[in-house]
Amino acid sequence: MSPGETARALVGTLGDWVRRAPDPEWYDSLKAQLGVLPTALYRTLPWLLRAREDHDQSLVKVVDANAAAEPAGLALEMHDERLSWAELAALASRVAHVLSGLGVARGDVVALVGRNSPLYIAITLGVARLGGTTALINYHLEGAPLSHAVKTSGARVAIAEKQFAELLGQRPDVREQIEHLLSYRQGDLEERLALAPAKAFPRVVVPASSDYIYIYTSGTTGLPKPCRVTHARALIAGAAFGQLIFEFKPGDKLYCVLPLYHSSAMLIGAGGSMMTRTPIALREQFSTKAFWPDVKRYHATAILYIGELCRYLLNSEPTEAEQDNPVRVALGNGLRADVWEPFQRRFDIPMIREFYSATEAPGAIFNLTGKVGSIGHVPLRRLGPLKLARYDVDRDELLRDERGFCVECSGGEVGELLIRLADKPRSALGDFKGYTDPGATQKKILKDVFRTGDRYFRSGDLMRFDDHDYFYFVDRIGDTYRWKGENVSTAEVAEVLGSAPGVREATVSGVHVPGAEGQAGLAAIVCEAGFDAGSFWNTAQELPAYAQPRFVRVLEQMRTTGTFKIQKTALRADGVDPATVADPIYVRQDDGYVPLTADLWLKVIDGKLRL
Repeated sequence: MSPGETARALVGTLGDWVRRAPDPEWYDSLKAQLGVLPTALYRTLPWLLRAREDHDQSLVKVVDANAAAEPAGLALEMHDERLSWAELAALASRVAHVLSGLGVARGDVVALVGRNSPLYIAITLGVARLGGTTALINYHLEGAPLSHAVKTSGARVAIAEKQFAELLGQRPDVREQIEHLLSYRQGDLEERLALAPAKAFPRVVVPASSDYIYIYTSGTTGLPKPCRVTHARALIAGAAFGQLIFEFKPGDKLYCVLPLYHSSAMLIGAGGSMMTRTPIALREQFSTKAFWPDVKRYHATAILYIGELCRYLLNSEPTEAEQDNPVRVALGNGLRADVWEPFQRRFDIPMIREFYSATEAPGAIFNLTGKVGSIGHVPLRRLGPLKLARYDVDRDELLRDERGFCVECSGGEVGELLIRLADKPRSALGDFKGYTDPGATQKKILKDVFRTGDRYFRSGDLMRFDDHDYFYFVDRIGDTYRWKGENVSTAEVAEVLGSAPGVREATVSGVHVPGAEGQAGLAAIVCEAGFDAGSFWNTAQELPAYAQPRFVRVLEQMRTTGTFKIQKTALRADGVDPATVADPIYVRQDDGYVPLTADLWLKVIDGKLRL
């Protein structure tokens, strides 16, 4: 920001504070921010300084320190397997011995495919001990997407759980690239580990700016691409979330069912646990039936969530195991407003800590007050690096003024979140390392945004903020569509439709209809029993007429990624032609939803049936 812009922003910020001072909600938000200030200053801020570009700092070093300070202290557990900090450090060292014997050295990449387990975490630490990088590949991938993930990692060595090792071995292009493939869980890796030297493998010193792991984008809109996560970023994420957001203290334990190939589980969960010396209990993957029995068995006081996970739990039948559970804080993102309060009330969770970030994003937003529906509070919005810029949904581009610059949103306006990039970031928190593909990295950077010479990271997310500077997620760009001259947010429509009687899951997207302007709304739903068109119609009437979906597709189950993100791309690609879609489809009429037959579809595309 120029000196003039900074001065105007400062005056505006002071004016905001004076105007809001009498408001209790503003006071509560300010109190929450000030409440974490002592911890931030004495525990988290030092890591911003330690984890600088050329410093020797990493989670490997942290685990070694934990092992020295509390060797017998519990680090990881899953089912009957328990690892102390000393045992975790020793296992990571044996992994390093094994991989070193295969020629893995500083700067090399090792691909890892597997479900959650203590060994999975130990492998990432072992690779890092060699100065290498672990590419965390989604174990749900098959065929061409799996080959693409391995290829873009640049790995020559791969470690995979036995069943996934077999899939890798069946791909000719993978076999051509991978020189050594080790399998575990009744595979050859365990045999090699048993023979590895017990002596600690000397840690290869690398700067904090070097890559620790690759975490792949979800692939909801295309093939996944690996995001570079440095040691510094992993340290700061663990310190910020573990100390400030979870507020871990002695006696706490985290229960994690999210996949470790995802940033929430690996950076926030495992990283936060390492940085605070808090034990973490794992499960291979999410199970509705096992969730609360596990929480009680492990005496877990904290859980990580993705919004869909909370909805699955809320829709499950009540059980005795969920009563009097020990959870004091749930942290995650994507928790819809209509699920938030029922979830918190039913499971009696004192604190919900929602946040917004992305694996590669140079910034984050935190909700420390529990304001329902908000992704977080930005107390210095005018002065900070986070900006909302007006977005033209019709043209699918940011709006520009007569000078060619983007236009900042006012309160209540929907715009794309942009995060300012510094020429010389002061810490990894504000740094954007991007992807392994330089071209993909450049596509996420905007130049000359609000003034000549500035640079911003494009989030691809549409948001709005209220008068108290609480931010709210609206939709992903591309998910918002235009119908009858109006912009429709798929997330906001899905939130309303999800409350319809008998509807277990709902997602919304826009679909092209021959001869129609814009995109018509398609609601894809999963019902507890049969589809009740009458009650669904009644619920849809809560929406403006233009936002009511023109089509409803009734699914047996929702197609999702491994991190519970709904695959809308497939729904849009399928369209609504009853001749090509096997699921029941309904079309909106003036007084309700009726089955879409082949005859009705012909009337739709001929323009004889009004949508």
